[in-house]
Amino acid sequence: MKLPELLKMPMSEFEKARKEKPWFVVKGNGEKRFKDYFSWKEADQYLNGYGLSGHERMPQLQIIHDKGKYCHKKAKTKLQKREIFDHWWKGNSFVLTLSEFLNKTLWKQCEDFEEFFGRGQANIYMSSKKDAKCFSIHADTTENFLFHVRGTVRWYIYNETEYDCKPNEATVDRVIDLEEGDLLWLSPKLYHRVETLGPRISISFHFHAPSSSGRFWREEWLDWIGDINGR
Repeated sequence: MKLPELLKMPMSEFEKARKEKPWFVVKGNGEKRFKDYFSWKEADQYLNGYGLSGHERMPQLQIIHDKGKYCHKKAKTKLQKREIFDHWWKGNSFVLTLSEFLNKTLWKQCEDFEEFFGRGQANIYMSSKKDAKCFSIHADTTENFLFHVRGTVRWYIYNETEYDCKPNEATVDRVIDLEEGDLLWLSPKLYHRVETLGPRISISFHFHAPSSSGRFWREEWLDWIGDINGR
């Protein structure tokens, strides 16, 4: 989906808003326009794929829990599938980084964004229930487009940035409930946190410095994914 269609505004208006506002929301108004980006069926296929040949090449799993964050790629002791599902049903949120590799819709959306912003990536955030464990108040280093795909999630957006104060000193600017089809844009370094109101899937697209390495490996990856998934 091209930016003007996503944002429901011409690019000139977006550039103006981007300079003048720390954040803004584009409401979907009941239109579930991101429903094909990632489904609960795909989430189930991903989680049940642990232990299968090639799965380590899939997007990297992170789990947010009471003691911090489990990162599958970096962990010396890898969780087994049973332990992963235990975390899920306890209400610990899951993050799938580099998730643009999971299907062609995510990949194409990342490609469309990169026409304007340079090299980027998509992360999927999933939770199984209300009041799931999520990241505490924090700020991201890059600007973010947050697509809300499934369920409803409550966002706390703060007045301050990482440059202004420490997280525990920040004050809430607005509390917003994002529903399916809503899009939130956040400027870099702005403090925020989320609260789940039930099972949810959200996807963030954020961007790095442009790379000269090319993107040919994405096509190779998608061919491989298509072969094993029968797509």
